[in-house]
Amino acid sequence: MSYTLVSEDDAPWRKLLRPVIKTLRLAYIQGTTVVKLLPSERAIQLYYKYRRKSYDLQWAMDPGYRKGLDRLIEQCCEPGDRVLDVGCGTGSATVIAAGVAREVVGIDLSPDMIELAQEKVAKHQLTNTTVITTSVEGYHPEELFDKVISSFMIPHVKPQYRPAIYSCMYSFLKPGGLVGLFGSRGECCEVYETRQEIQDNLTRAGFEDIQLYDIYDIYRIAVARKPEVPKS
Repeated sequence: MSYTLVSEDDAPWRKLLRPVIKTLRLAYIQGTTVVKLLPSERAIQLYYKYRRKSYDLQWAMDPGYRKGLDRLIEQCCEPGDRVLDVGCGTGSATVIAAGVAREVVGIDLSPDMIELAQEKVAKHQLTNTTVITTSVEGYHPEELFDKVISSFMIPHVKPQYRPAIYSCMYSFLKPGGLVGLFGSRGECCEVYETRQEIQDNLTRAGFEDIQLYDIYDIYRIAVARKPEVPKS
């Protein structure tokens, strides 16, 4: 099932600017297709080694991105939760989740992005947050999580490997736990998942109660639940 989670402001001047903003958002998100040219995990690490300083600046140019992250945390995280941020990057979602949850762990393949995430954790004086350099498949938590979140990580995973990544997220969760995903729409940019693709991949991993929320012009949030009793 799909919902519109955020309505655009209907102020007259915003209505006039909306087509321009939409065009800029679409143009920017199309730039993500560069990840198709990255053939390996090592290539991804090198890419973000040189791009890390501009990453947050580029996303900061669209306030809809930050609002989308806020909506992701609102939909998924509650006080008392232990939360895992998969592909945490510079820690933007990690830091927001830390303001709500009991404990947050962020993981990312890029040590350079994790370095920036650590700086954010220190800047906000967060004592409930840890960020770790690791691949998703190589991460083996000692304790399961109440919630797993991820934002703009999936386009870095080739389509044939995405079901395995969602299976990892499933394995990180306690029974009844939620996964929350924030990204763009495959209908707008080919390296993201379409509505049908994300539903199929989450279902294949074992998730149920899948809800999709379209926000602003190009963004989408997906929320799904790990069953209390695993399916046989």
